[in-house]
Amino acid sequence: MKKILVAALALASSLAFAGTATFEGSKVNGLDGAKDAMSTNFAISESINKNLSVHTQLTSQQTDSTNAISTRLEVGGTYSLPVYGPVTGYTRVALGQKYSTAGQFTYYSIEPGLSVPLTSSLTAKVGYRFRTAAENPNVNKDTTDTVRVGVSYAINKQHAVGVRYDRMTGDSRNDSVNIFVTRSF
Repeated sequence: MKKILVAALALASSLAFAGTATFEGSKVNGLDGAKDAMSTNFAISESINKNLSVHTQLTSQQTDSTNAISTRLEVGGTYSLPVYGPVTGYTRVALGQKYSTAGQFTYYSIEPGLSVPLTSSLTAKVGYRFRTAAENPNVNKDTTDTVRVGVSYAINKQHAVGVRYDRMTGDSRNDSVNIFVTRSF
């Protein structure tokens, strides 16, 4: 419990230095007998330079039928480079802690992807995320492969909205529709 409180305080205090803050809500549809859930995610990020940004996020998910709750606290970084013309490639790496009634464990993830501006306000993204438990992956059952496709629309320089579709396979099998709002500072 102390770790969650310390992480939440660090997350809240880092808002003063945030370049962007994103709130996301998701409807998770379980596949092959997996349970449906609702998920919320709050993330803040800051650009270090034109290619590197760092982030921290808090994710909470509640299973529909059992009301079981799991929480993830994560920190990471994203490195991006132009690939061809307006297409930008990125790689996002993260380290986190998952808390649930079953226990807690550390995990890591890596996500390469592409970002393509479709218009001056509309951007498409496609990515692949691999995530697994750093400790006892066969026991913690958190090894997943996620393919994600999304678009975001910049309303103005400070506000953007978007939608993303994720298909997760592995120890968890589900798809989700994620709607998000981003505020730049």
